Amino acid sequence: MDSNASKPSAYSYVRMSTDIQLKGDSLRRQEQASKLYAEQNDLQLVEDFKLEDIGVSAFKGANVVSGALGKFLTLIKSGGVPKGSYLLVESLDRISRQQIMDSLTVFFDIIRNGVSVVTLADSHVYRAGEAEITDILYSLIILSRAYEESATKSLRVGEAWRNKRDNASHKKLTKMAPAWVQLREDRSTFDLIPEKAEIVRQIFQMADAGHGSFAIARRLNQTGVPTFTKSNGWHESYVTKILRSRAALGEFQPHRYDDKGKRIPSGDPVADYFPGLVDEDQFLRIQASRRRRLVEGAGRKGPEYRNLFTKIAKCHYCGEPMRFVHKGRPPKGSQALKCTNAVRNLGCESTSWRYSDFETSFLFFVKEIDLTATLRAATDNSERQTIEQKIAANEEKLHQLRDKQEATFELVSSPGPSAAFLKTKLDQIADEIVGIEQQLVKLKNQLADTQLLPSISAFELRSQIDSLQDMSAPDIFDRRAAVANRLKSIVTSLRVAANGSRPRLKTIADALGDQGIDEEYREKLLAHIDHVNAVTQSYSRTFTVTLADGVQRLVVVKGDDPTDFVSEVVIEANGKTTGSILGKPLGYPPVTTS
Repeated sequence: MDSNASKPSAYSYVRMSTDIQLKGDSLRRQEQASKLYAEQNDLQLVEDFKLEDIGVSAFKGANVVSGALGKFLTLIKSGGVPKGSYLLVESLDRISRQQIMDSLTVFFDIIRNGVSVVTLADSHVYRAGEAEITDILYSLIILSRAYEESATKSLRVGEAWRNKRDNASHKKLTKMAPAWVQLREDRSTFDLIPEKAEIVRQIFQMADAGHGSFAIARRLNQTGVPTFTKSNGWHESYVTKILRSRAALGEFQPHRYDDKGKRIPSGDPVADYFPGLVDEDQFLRIQASRRRRLVEGAGRKGPEYRNLFTKIAKCHYCGEPMRFVHKGRPPKGSQALKCTNAVRNLGCESTSWRYSDFETSFLFFVKEIDLTATLRAATDNSERQTIEQKIAANEEKLHQLRDKQEATFELVSSPGPSAAFLKTKLDQIADEIVGIEQQLVKLKNQLADTQLLPSISAFELRSQIDSLQDMSAPDIFDRRAAVANRLKSIVTSLRVAANGSRPRLKTIADALGDQGIDEEYREKLLAHIDHVNAVTQSYSRTFTVTLADGVQRLVVVKGDDPTDFVSEVVIEANGKTTGSILGKPLGYPPVTTS
């Protein structure tokens, strides 16, 4: 028979308010003390039952509400812990540091349900169901003192941190700082580390040009830029960390640890705490661009940013995205745009459009039209002004609500309204604050979206397009990324008809089937039509583009020359239709058509 079976069970409870204590000897010491006590008092220590609250506060009762001790209490009450068991703790303040009535409730819940409490510091046993008056008084004194110590410490720490925040402009709160700054010896200010600051500026410039974190890290590694850490080369995650950091704006966000040991922001950011490296407009543009990349997917760009039309071009026939595909192997092979459904054989009959031809056609089209109205519309700030007004109104509401919240808090300590009434009022105010804060986040995201790119003139855009001619340029990726970003800002819709006006085989097949034509003959006829179309290229390709000014243009491109446009039909925002004279360049004055 197992001799341990008759021994009472003992459970060791360890609580540490921060995980910093783990780095010392505290955890090992408490575990050893529990083992020693169990051996000396003929108890069976339950070692496979981890009863630990690391980084959890007993001052606010988190260890009881959501921690391991709370779960243990539930087990005690439900009979999951045998009566006659022992709970081993270093001292009573490990169980609770709450106000005395709350602390006593926790303490009595344990011993009233058949579990004795042992404080290892003095080997005192508070026996289950046998609480003597001296034990009650002793526990009352210890738990009361624990609460007072924690409350005083909390007040002092809070006041010390608030004083630091208030004096942040005179003396820096902490030596912790981003890698590109260093604190002066007198702790009065931070200075930029020039070589590192320049690297950070380059990272933000590349992001503003459309590069993702992976592409930026790869570029930094290719050019041998030294890292800020001991890591082997730049990593995507570290670049992302820099791009998200508002320290680049000069802001410092103090943090604190919540009841669960989680690091959370404490108060508002301190502006101009560090030297700023980027302006807020650029920072917001980059965040908005990154957010869109996360939603839409970035796609692989290759060393030359191959596809300028990612997330822009859609199939005219089925509406699915046009995909960048390889056709054949070098040197005779080429790249093309092809409907995603057609690539996957999901019913679309669209053929491919040689990528270099389509890019040439589209960029030629963009260069030839009058972009004044389009660019004006793309940078129109009327929406921005409306959003800014909404933000200002919501921030004022938030300010008033916080004043009301502060006034209500003051009532708690004064005679008058009941605690229940004040709690309800505070809950209502807190809900309103959360709602307005969520609305502000949405509005600020919308504001960032309205300023994705700085304004640009038609001449500058044409110059950017011309710069793409030199594919051997060392910064060709940057040039193409800049044009791609600009296209995203001025193009609201681009439908590509790779087959042009060529009859769709499925439509012909359905018509032949309706006529009762033999299936074998029908298949031969369809194959012949498809072959003739492919050989003669008699049907010109088309694309339909809607720009930021609301004007829609249908452009017909001659099959054998990507810069030869057969015609252009223009549908104004008001519905008026015009078209260029056949055979004339797009700049030729249009004539109204019926």
